[in-house]
Amino acid sequence: MKNIIYLLLATFVLGVTSCIKPFDPEFDEKPVIFLEGYPGADKGFVMFKVMPAYSKSNKEVIVPFKPDITFSVNEDVILAECIDKEEGYYRADCDLHPGDKVRISVFSDGFTSAHAETVIPDAFPERKIDYIIERVGSDSCNVVHVTIGEKTDAYAYGVQICSESIYDMPDDHYEETFRYAGALYPTDFEYAEMSPMNLDAVDIEINGDYLWAWEGGMLDQGANTFSIQPYAYGTSSYDDFFVNEGDRVMYDEEGNPTMTYHYISKHKLVLYTMSEEFYKYRVASEYQKDYSTFTGFIAPSNYCYSNVENGFGAFAAVNLVETDWITKEFIENNR
Repeated sequence: MKNIIYLLLATFVLGVTSCIKPFDPEFDEKPVIFLEGYPGADKGFVMFKVMPAYSKSNKEVIVPFKPDITFSVNEDVILAECIDKEEGYYRADCDLHPGDKVRISVFSDGFTSAHAETVIPDAFPERKIDYIIERVGSDSCNVVHVTIGEKTDAYAYGVQICSESIYDMPDDHYEETFRYAGALYPTDFEYAEMSPMNLDAVDIEINGDYLWAWEGGMLDQGANTFSIQPYAYGTSSYDDFFVNEGDRVMYDEEGNPTMTYHYISKHKLVLYTMSEEFYKYRVASEYQKDYSTFTGFIAPSNYCYSNVENGFGAFAAVNLVETDWITKEFIENNR
């Protein structure tokens, strides 16, 4: 149960933690509505966040916020349930498919009504997957090759590695699941034939996890193969990335065995297709964070992006596909 709660929290957290969002676009003193959600990122429901946003230049302009939300899929209205009033989290139960148009409108007295819509992109293209060890100078590293077939019309693509560890101890059981973007490498080290993704991919964050993302048009520039590295240099074991299961022993400071527990480790790939507004909003957010280090937390205005009409934030579609857990059989069947 604890692990399920952690997983849900990781899914629900959209990167905004306060219940009032500060802003200062054009130093407008009037409060606006902030909206953020990623339809298609969760199966069977849509999570989104709605909150009031007040200008940093006039924080005294506080208007009671009582949102009235209309959520629809292909113009069919679906009930949006508030699950956390303090933090502004809402949930709408629905199954989404490629081509579905998802729209949201938020009304509240004292605020200009905010609207946003997005369309669920096609799933990640058909692909072949290979797993090998490659040499980089005197080092070696495990990499997964993903070769994309015919492209979809998605604006952008992305990839993550999902890692799950299960610990079965005598008095406890817990699981760890996280997603990360492994380093990307060219498909041919000897001749440095860089794939488009290696040259132009950006590392962006969603729901607290990083993924590599790149525009679909980049695939027209070269081979449609990229390599993602699950482990750091020096890893030489073929089995590190496959499903591993066995017993482990814990020792005390004197080297005496104290406990034996069962351990399972497994990995899979998480593949994304992204709408234009999803990609632009996430990349703009990363640029803002990158530049804040050098500009005293002031990001260049041209790095701001929002598809929320009369408000700000993003309501942006994504299509997420997960592979099976990676085994030697999985690799052989997907080549």
